[in-house]
Order: sequence, then C-alpha cells, then structure tokens
Amino acid sequence: MEQKITARDYKVLTEKISPDNLAEMSELIALYETKALIGFMGYHAEKTYKQLCRDIFGKNESGYNFSDSYELVQSVALFLCGHYGEYLDDVLYIAQKGKQRTIKTECCMIITRMLAEEHRFLYKHRSLEVTKEKTEPEYEQPTDEEQDYSRVDEIVASLNLTENMSLALSYRMSGLSYPEIAKLLSRAVSTVYEYFEKMRARYSAIYG
Repeated sequence: MEQKITARDYKVLTEKISPDNLAEMSELIALYETKALIGFMGYHAEKTYKQLCRDIFGKNESGYNFSDSYELVQSVALFLCGHYGEYLDDVLYIAQKGKQRTIKTECCMIITRMLAEEHRFLYKHRSLEVTKEKTEPEYEQPTDEEQDYSRVDEIVASLNLTENMSLALSYRMSGLSYPEIAKLLSRAVSTVYEYFEKMRARYSAIYG
C-alpha cells in the first residue's frame, strides 16, 4: 500500500494566529526548532525530531499513540493561545541590550528550554542508574551522587540567576561549548563568558 505523504505548507507561519491554524503552526515550529538543535544536542534532539515526525505525520492513523515528544507541540500551542489575532513576527518584548524578542522566537525558546531540561534530567538519570548497578546497599539511603545533585540544585537556586544565565548554565552542564551556548541564546560569545563570570562572582560572595 502506497504511503501517503502530507505536504507541509509553511505559508501558515505568516498568517494571523487563530484557532484554525494553531495546531499546524505549533507543529511546524516544533519540527523546525528540534531539527535546528540536533547540531547542538546530538542524539537527544535527533530522537525527539524523529518522534515528532512520526507523531505529526501519523496522528491520523487509527489507534495512534503520541510520544512524549509531542508535549513540545502542546506547550507551544498553549503559549500561542494567548496571542490570537497576532503574527509570529510581532515583537513580544524588548530583551537585554534592546534586542527584540518576537512571538516566534519565544516559541523556539520554550522548545529549547524543554529539551535542555530533559537532556540534563536524562544525563543525571543515567548516571544514577550506573551508581545503583555498582552497589546494592542493605538499607535504602540516598546515594552520594543523588546528594551531590540535590546540593547543586540548592546552590543554583541561591545564586538568583536571570533566565539567560540559568539557560547558559543548563547548556554548559549538558556539555555545550560557549560558542554553542551563545548561538542558542542569540548572544555574543563574550556575553556568555560574562554570564559565567557573574555566576562565579555570586558563588564566591555566598560560599567563599
């Protein structure tokens, strides 16, 4: 049986946001951004992109079950619900240094944040599983690694980081380089260095 291929009309991204085109807009943005992140996050982003393709092109099949990756589409759709009658290229707000942040850019940032958080969680989960396989304690107690991660989260919270600084730290902990982080945040590499210098200064001021 010949497989039917659905063509994607990217012109919808130039239309006003409405209930009629909300789902298609959200799916296209999710596909575009996850594909763009493959070069930075590698296998994790590639796997998410492939799952999204299966979800989007196979959702009309009888009995189809969506993957967890479709949550990206749903998160973008939920955000766009608050912007009916507007365009994706409309300016949402002015970020630091006068940089304009559009509705579309904010959608991409939602996806990037979600993937970065998942990537960090999966990395921690894999590390903990390795730890558990090595030893079988007689009594159930938190492992040293679990305590370490809990301590890290407490320290990060105490630094009172801005959104971009928090994202930069998450990306760095996921293994990305400063130039890669700069590209994801649409900032100069020098700005990313500045973020980490501020974080170090805050850490030193609090913990010595």
